[in-house]
Amino acid sequence: MTGFSFPLRCACLARFIFRCALVLAPLAAFFWPASASAATPAFPLHTSGQYIVDNNGVRVHLNAFNWYGSESTDFAVEGLAAQPLNSIVATIKGLGFNAVRLLWSNQMVETNPVVGNYALAANTNLEGEHALTIFDTVVNALTSAGIMVILDNHMSNAGWCCSTTDNNELWYNSSYPEANWIADWQAMATRYQSNPMVIGADLRNEPRSPATWGGSASTDWHAAAERGGNAVLTINPHLLVFAEGVNYAGDLSGVANLPVQLNVANQLVYEAHDYGFWYSSSSLTSYSTYVNDITPKWGYLVTGSNPQPLWIGEFGTCNSADTCDSSNSSADLGYWFSIFSSYVRDNNLDWSYWAINGTTESGNAGGFGTVEGYGVLNTSWSGSALPSLTSRLQSMMAPGSSNFSLIPGGTAVTLAPGGSGSATVAIVPENGFTGTVNLACTVTPPTGAIDAPACSIPSTETVSSTSAVNATVTISTTGAVARNAPAPRPLCNPSRRTGGAILACLGLIIGNFARRGRKSLQIVLMFLLVALPLAACGSGGAGGGGTTPPTGGTSAGNYVVTVTGTASGLNAVTSQIVVVVN
Repeated sequence: MTGFSFPLRCACLARFIFRCALVLAPLAAFFWPASASAATPAFPLHTSGQYIVDNNGVRVHLNAFNWYGSESTDFAVEGLAAQPLNSIVATIKGLGFNAVRLLWSNQMVETNPVVGNYALAANTNLEGEHALTIFDTVVNALTSAGIMVILDNHMSNAGWCCSTTDNNELWYNSSYPEANWIADWQAMATRYQSNPMVIGADLRNEPRSPATWGGSASTDWHAAAERGGNAVLTINPHLLVFAEGVNYAGDLSGVANLPVQLNVANQLVYEAHDYGFWYSSSSLTSYSTYVNDITPKWGYLVTGSNPQPLWIGEFGTCNSADTCDSSNSSADLGYWFSIFSSYVRDNNLDWSYWAINGTTESGNAGGFGTVEGYGVLNTSWSGSALPSLTSRLQSMMAPGSSNFSLIPGGTAVTLAPGGSGSATVAIVPENGFTGTVNLACTVTPPTGAIDAPACSIPSTETVSSTSAVNATVTISTTGAVARNAPAPRPLCNPSRRTGGAILACLGLIIGNFARRGRKSLQIVLMFLLVALPLAACGSGGAGGGGTTPPTGGTSAGNYVVTVTGTASGLNAVTSQIVVVVN
């Protein structure tokens, strides 16, 4: 024991710790950024129940994006002609994404061509390099930034996907048979085995007709997924294996009776894709119709009695207007996107948005370098193309606080004056919300409207599970009122008998005054000017009464019903319903 007193020793120790902190804090900030270290899982990953977890059993939520180009005839990710690779990665990281689905083709792996300089204009240091070298560089840049990588075998032949006639419908074709598919997968697994942030193998993109789940060996994607998945796991047993459904990854119904069985447990994740253009405006009319549609296809893997790990590997919407990501009309992609994003938050799903690209690849629509109409990034690859879309995606990044959303029916309510109708608003719980939601509604009329509709809604609804609760809004209008008009006052209304008497008297008078001279005859004629109309009037009856056009009632036009929901401790949530009065 030294001769220092206890308080003095504490003071010296405190000064020493403080000085160390001054020196080490900048170094720590440089080598271990707070945001990256907080989000970095303990690798390797596996599944537990319906979730992906790290080596410590902590949930890992994939907020991913698709980055395409390497699977195409450009043989490199798009964007390298617009910005330096590290700038693109920093922009993506800054938006909050933590994973990427990185596409490749069998043709790229087997031919490994030199990438054209046109695709590398902003990365001249990569000019003259082969496709796989550039792919390595991209993977390293992403994982160094803390972005996990899922490798996706997107195509056999290099090109833009997808159709039922592109010769890439199955996991193999005549140019790249199954043996090549498996060998290429094992080569990719070997190539990135030492990088723990390369976390998964998406075995094949969107198997489609004639692909089946079971059945004939030549089309049985289920059996092929088992063979391919086991081949990958023999190289790296720590990779997550993503198995997509058939019918463009929209159908995993076969899993219920024929699940994928791999030789390594807790590494399988099922994958579904979903797009707004798969639904017609007439079929997607509410949150409930959406849930009813997807539940037998893949939703049952989330909400059923035996939930399984599920990743939404592709979904996307347009980036040209705010109605792309949020709308109350089923005619807009934003209506589907509002429903989809609420479903994702409600069930805390992992996902990957299509696509991060600001511009497209060769072979797609407008060709290399043209605008990507579903892209998160702008055409210069320097920021968001549509801020509201980016914000919506960020709201889906877990973990989030418990909340709820209001999803109206997707079609307008059409009424005639005097009529009434109803609409449904779904209260969708998000991130585990339960409790009482207070509801109210108001009507906003168009300018100059008369007798606006009235609305009513239950004052409260209770959410007690992850299922949405429907509230009914009743809308009523005022009818037009028909008003009787008073009968017109006749100019005259003598009887026929009176008219005849007048004429008889006139005859006598004329005869009498004709004998008295010319002046008297003039007086008689003036009298006739007055008397004859009276006689003529006496030949008819009085005019009848009538009705005027209807007055009052709700005027024609488009009215907006705003539904507001509130709950304890949360901000108010609103939703709108359009009412058309004809």
